[in-house]
Amino acid sequence: MTSLPDNILHLPEYHVLATKMEEHDLHYQVEAPEPLACEECGVESEFVRFGKRDVAYRDLPIHGRRVTLWVVRRRYTCRACGRTFRPALPEMVDDHRMTRRLYNHVEKEAFNHPYAYVADTTGLDEKTVREIFKKKAEFLAAWHRFETPRCLGIDELYLNRRYRCILTNLEERTLLDLLATRRQDVVTNYLMKLKDRQKVEIVSMDMWKPYRRAVQAVLPQARIVVDKFHVVRMANEALEKVRKGLRKKLTSNQRRTLKGDRKILLKRAHDVSDRERLIMETWTGAFPQLLAAYEHKERFFHIWDATTRRDAEKALTAWIDDIPQGQKEVWKDLVSAISGWHEEMLTYFETDIPITNAFTESINRLAKDKNRDGRGYSFEVMRARMLYTTKHKKKAPTAKVSPFYKKTIGYGLPDFAEELNYGVDLSTI
Repeated sequence: MTSLPDNILHLPEYHVLATKMEEHDLHYQVEAPEPLACEECGVESEFVRFGKRDVAYRDLPIHGRRVTLWVVRRRYTCRACGRTFRPALPEMVDDHRMTRRLYNHVEKEAFNHPYAYVADTTGLDEKTVREIFKKKAEFLAAWHRFETPRCLGIDELYLNRRYRCILTNLEERTLLDLLATRRQDVVTNYLMKLKDRQKVEIVSMDMWKPYRRAVQAVLPQARIVVDKFHVVRMANEALEKVRKGLRKKLTSNQRRTLKGDRKILLKRAHDVSDRERLIMETWTGAFPQLLAAYEHKERFFHIWDATTRRDAEKALTAWIDDIPQGQKEVWKDLVSAISGWHEEMLTYFETDIPITNAFTESINRLAKDKNRDGRGYSFEVMRARMLYTTKHKKKAPTAKVSPFYKKTIGYGLPDFAEELNYGVDLSTI
């Protein structure tokens, strides 16, 4: 062992007595500062030492090595009150036997790395890392409040083998929250707790009836819009049924080739290259029913290019009337969806801005990345990582705030002049 200068640890209250280096660990023996007064009665300089022992406290790693501080903790007996006490240690978290700076480090790292990794690099027990993460997540959940959006998006995410509900701010392109399930009672309860929920004017959702019932019950003023990507996807699914129905007429080689060319058939006509068009014309020329299904799919996509509700409604009615002969069963699911969600589909053409949940693909990617980095994590951990580790979209007041302004004064700038938090910013992901 060799002695070291006290400032090597940047803990000025402690005196470094000795150090020992191992392959993966550094050990420092340090002496705690003496108390100024009895912690029981407050009398100064009336106590005597009463035994000591080395107590291990973890500290921040140094040069890749885990650090342990062996603090020489003394007990004292107060001559004034007769009590025996062990003084509190500055810059230490006694509950977890670590320095305050290591505790803060673990708080941050546990949100960005698996528990096992953080535990291994710091020398802590994995359970300790988990407890610190949980405590920090509960603290953040208690004070994080995002602004209620004008345009609310409700969608779903398949995470940890279950469908979860995602809530987004469509105008600001931010994530507001993740719910453990998409059940109606859970969504209703969340919407009931929204601050200023009367601000919600438009709600975009997929064709999941529990979402619609929840919104109609809690946000009666809001107009519901079906996310068009969930609708047009059903047209592609109908085309796929026609393609798969041709397999009986094909040889095994032709079936494999047609399966490989399926993405060409799912493309919009204006996105098809010259080479792909030749391939498509080969298949559609050989199978007229495939050509009819493709053209009908394209007609459905064109409906969403309408500029008014009236034009869209006329085009939708004509589209249903013109379903290709012999393909009623193929298009049955889409026609049924149009019937059940007719008003919500046509409301899309009446909003002041295009309303879709398309950007939630960014959320799906973020969730999959987080899930891959931490296999086996609970939904609560995944939710906390997504909500609290990604940059939030905030807006400061545009007007200058007087340094003399106080909330208690009944005039001047209102409270909403403070910085507003719109949620997890995913616009650049």
